[in-house]
Amino acid sequence: MIDQRMPNPSFLNLFAGLMLVLVLTACTAHYTVNSKITTVKSVERYSFENRPASGRSDELLLILTFSGGGTRAAALSYGVLQTLADTQIALGGKKRRLLDEVDVISSVSGGSFTSAYYGLFGDRIFEDFETKFLKRNVEGELARRLISPSSWPKLMSSYYARSDLAADYFDEILFEGKTFSDFQVPLSPLIAVNATDIALGTQFTFLGDQFARICADLSSYPVSRAVTASAAVPGPFSSIVLQNYAGTCDYQIPQWAAKAIRDRRITTRRYQDAQIISSYLDVEN
Repeated sequence: MIDQRMPNPSFLNLFAGLMLVLVLTACTAHYTVNSKITTVKSVERYSFENRPASGRSDELLLILTFSGGGTRAAALSYGVLQTLADTQIALGGKKRRLLDEVDVISSVSGGSFTSAYYGLFGDRIFEDFETKFLKRNVEGELARRLISPSSWPKLMSSYYARSDLAADYFDEILFEGKTFSDFQVPLSPLIAVNATDIALGTQFTFLGDQFARICADLSSYPVSRAVTASAAVPGPFSSIVLQNYAGTCDYQIPQWAAKAIRDRRITTRRYQDAQIISSYLDVEN
């Protein structure tokens, strides 16, 4: 006689198999870890001083700053690029687009989506950025991925959180697996993506000198993760994690910073900046 209240053995096997898959997926889910470097020369190339050679005129220095504000900020900065592309100027007896003279774009939050996409793909931004991002229900798609059962195993991991899910999504719809090495091409302006170091409450810019302090490789770092860090509002998003390898490469604190710390003029901006730089050398804390 069979007790109908007893679970079906095949169901138990299926349930056990499903739980095993969930556990294994959670164990293997991990954010992208930034790589270590042994010499700062490999990252110092990505800086304002060493930006790629281009056909830009030496008569003009043009720096753009894109602010935050979600999709509206991305749309505003996109409109700025469109206007610069439509604006002709004369330099050296030749007519050029004003957009082609942009040397640097510094951006944060929503503006970083536009700056990063332009830095990677140039004029292609005018062909597909609107449909890929500006006119897309990004918030809705992110929310659906967050609550989707297929995402739960990864989110169960201690090393994978909401911002990692968002970075994977932005990589899929926008950044195509590109890294900071893909920015370093002729004609591309220097793209400075800004975020906040939540431990210090200070600005963190994805540039070579910032990564040199923590002996980390910038060229291989995914653009999608930097942009997510830039846009990761505390609460809805988790932090993007970077490993600090300070002390394992040949980085030396700049002379001006060492002097500022010795002089201890604590009310000066120079001293505060020097303290921030030196804090990254304290890996334990």
